[in-house]
Amino acid sequence: MGLPTHKYFLKSVPFKCLHSCTEATAAIIIRRITGNLGLLPLPTMHLFFFFLVLVSPASSVPLSSVRSSALASTQPFPGDKFIRTLLRSHAPKFATGIPLAVSPPITQRNLALFRTAALNLNITHPVTFLNDSRKFHYPIFETTKCRLGKDNDNVTPFLDSTTLGTYFEDIFQMIPSWTNGDTVLSRFDLFHGHLFANPSTGAVGVVFHSKEYPAENTETFPFNLGYCQINSNVTFVQKIMRKRNIIWIIDDRDRTSLWRVDMGVRTGDSAVDTVLGGEPFYTLYEGSLGNVVADLYYLNGLELSVSLY
Repeated sequence: MGLPTHKYFLKSVPFKCLHSCTEATAAIIIRRITGNLGLLPLPTMHLFFFFLVLVSPASSVPLSSVRSSALASTQPFPGDKFIRTLLRSHAPKFATGIPLAVSPPITQRNLALFRTAALNLNITHPVTFLNDSRKFHYPIFETTKCRLGKDNDNVTPFLDSTTLGTYFEDIFQMIPSWTNGDTVLSRFDLFHGHLFANPSTGAVGVVFHSKEYPAENTETFPFNLGYCQINSNVTFVQKIMRKRNIIWIIDDRDRTSLWRVDMGVRTGDSAVDTVLGGEPFYTLYEGSLGNVVADLYYLNGLELSVSLY
């Protein structure tokens, strides 16, 4: 996969793709350089007990698979005010709410546990919800030169008992109708989302990126995004591109919401506007919203899968 232009590296790194899975890595490097990334504190016995409670007997993932050396920032993130505005406002200037159906009680309980695990354990690996015995290879394209996933050889579905795989698959499948056909499920358009945890608000979210690989066009989109752009049938339309980011959030009271963000809007609040914009790519970077937890992948015909950070 090509390295996308991160906002911090805009002048020094060539833009090769819109996929922002490596943006989090760039953000971590920046924080390390500037000294803003704290070492993950040792878990308390209380948190360890909580972790043991969460482990499902059906899971094949041992406790030792959690990478305790993982780093997670507890510092403020640029998108903290953006998240707070979404959580507190029914009609933010920069986003349109999308109705969500009421989930079954078991899904609601597991979403709450999922949020708590990601935040309270302060790690980026909610492995207790994944079925490690069913890992599979994510497809690659263009004679192995196009890799859509961060870890194509190591993607993992949710445990069926959590119902979370079905929950997020349903969101992927419904986004095209929610966007009035502006979005389709395909490897050029919508196929992934980025899971993040925001410690300041207690919220956990997924940023879905659509229009990931628009076709190169000398007049409307003169950008070569690499092998994954080859044969793209996505036409660049600015008014649609502005709304290519959809964000799902579960707040600190375990209430869920879904929003279609208009990156071209300016609210007049610099703390919110700092994560908006980005013409012509209009990417809402998950690394600006919180600790990046995982990538979610979904293509028609494949089970929803997760790649952990």
